[in-house]
Amino acid sequence: EEYNQLVNLITKFLLHAADISNPAKTEDLVKYWADGALVEFFAQGDKEKEMGLPISPLCDRDTVKRQDSQIGFIKFVIQPTFDLLGEIIPGVKKVVVPRIENSLEYWEREKLI
Repeated sequence: EEYNQLVNLITKFLLHAADISNPAKTEDLVKYWADGALVEFFAQGDKEKEMGLPISPLCDRDTVKRQDSQIGFIKFVIQPTFDLLGEIIPGVKKVVVPRIENSLEYWEREKLI
């Protein structure tokens, strides 16, 4: 039973990592998926505003800045996830983590423009 729970937990972690892995992709895909996510978030925020509800974090098109949203996402969600995965799977540390660092650098450069 404990083994099955562990396998289930690891599987969920890997699936979650795959789901949020867009900052580990090439620059053109990084931008594409970031824009796609923000379109979804802003649609949710518009609906929340229309219904008189508090607008969820990252969902207010009037206050969210694309670059800042991606920098925060990478620093507080992506890097910790993939740093941990890189400790378990060395290839992730060697190949994926540098791509994530490149994505962070990209968004930081974009913020200066």
